[in-house]
Amino acid sequence: MSDGRATLKFFSNAEKVDLYTPEGTLQMQQANGIWSVDHKPPFDYAFKIEGSLYPDPYGFDLNTPTKWGAPREQLLSRYAPTPQFDWEGFHHCKHERKDLIIYEMHVRSFTQDPSARVKNPGTFKGVIEKIDHLKNLGITAVELMPIFEFDETDHNNYWGYSPISFFTPMRRYGTKADFQEMVKRLHMADISVILDVVYNHVGNFPIYDREEYFLTGPNGEHTNYSGCGNTLACNKPRMGQLILDSMHYWSHEMGVDGFRFDLASILTRGKSPWVIKAMDDSLHLIAEPWDAAGLYQVGSFPGGENWMEWNGKFRDTVRRYIRGEPGCDRFFQDAMEGSPSLYSSPLKSVNFITAHDGFSLRDLVSYNQKHNEKNGENNCDGSNENYSDNCGFEGESEDPKILSKRNQRMKKFIDALFQAKGIPMLTMGDEYGHSRQGNNNPWCQDNELNWFNWDHLEQNQELFEFVRTSIKNKKTLC
Repeated sequence: MSDGRATLKFFSNAEKVDLYTPEGTLQMQQANGIWSVDHKPPFDYAFKIEGSLYPDPYGFDLNTPTKWGAPREQLLSRYAPTPQFDWEGFHHCKHERKDLIIYEMHVRSFTQDPSARVKNPGTFKGVIEKIDHLKNLGITAVELMPIFEFDETDHNNYWGYSPISFFTPMRRYGTKADFQEMVKRLHMADISVILDVVYNHVGNFPIYDREEYFLTGPNGEHTNYSGCGNTLACNKPRMGQLILDSMHYWSHEMGVDGFRFDLASILTRGKSPWVIKAMDDSLHLIAEPWDAAGLYQVGSFPGGENWMEWNGKFRDTVRRYIRGEPGCDRFFQDAMEGSPSLYSSPLKSVNFITAHDGFSLRDLVSYNQKHNEKNGENNCDGSNENYSDNCGFEGESEDPKILSKRNQRMKKFIDALFQAKGIPMLTMGDEYGHSRQGNNNPWCQDNELNWFNWDHLEQNQELFEFVRTSIKNKKTLC
């Protein structure tokens, strides 16, 4: 508006909606289910319905703390116009599928350890300070674990798989401009940016129109296909449009080149999975083709040729073969050929040996059993099917024979990953043999279990060079 006011809109079936701000409350006007009001920015706000406050599902910012672990106030959205970002010609960097070499990483973990020796540890700016490592390693795309705003104080939610916004970058990682600058710098280094997104459930974020956003049971109760509750109804019109609008924002406004969808099978639940087919096929789209309630769609995810899949069968087959299980030869050969038993093209298969959940590469050759006691769930969390082998001793060892066997086996895994047809994904820290001390589900561990140790990288240059050379050879094959 000419007087500098902004128009806020809110879609709701409520009979009355007010705009709450700490300075006062304004009455909103309704037309065809859309509530609107004008207000002069900047301001914090929420929508007040029946005495309760609801943050804006389309809010581009929140009033959450900027310091990690700081106490929370009443959750409010924040409206404050930001300057146009100068991309300097590096708005996008989309590699062809055949050239993708993906590096799955956690923003805070990458530079939080003191060994990183960066000015801005655990942030988007910290990632910028370490781009040279990514470039030297030879990867062509980073897959960032969730960077949508989440509450790390809620059950020590370190990994971020319970978003409280689909438009706000994690404020403890940095500002919107910080994120854009990180993306631009990665693009300048010829590295694509893929976001690991959680559109299947929401964390502690109050939503008024439950029937429009959630998959509910026969008695109106929340369903739990995600393992975290609050499962979202991705194929209902309101929720489906929110997903598409969020993707459009992160792609067009924030420069993101693709998305990896956490528990993507939830996107197919409910009515016909129209939201999957409506997604922008100019982006890299990667499905984790299963959910926590047993819907397993590896090789059959209904996204069509525009989608790639995390190939969980590749992971399990290669692990079983390399640890020496009998009867795996023909399955291993199929995996190395790009899983033609599953896919019409190897370029639909994202091959991986490890990921954020499950054993790290070093733990895969050092532990027969998971050791998740530090998570406080009596070692009941995390997968029991790891197909690992400790090479003769459980845990850390100083025996030269055991260490040599473990080192050779890690190299066999790396060989398989980068010699197989398909798109390889390497997990952060595996390039130097990071150990999580046998914890295969450290989702709540803000410590050395998750943090990249840059001193260990220096001490394990031989393995790093092996990984680096394997990536270089993969590029030659492509």
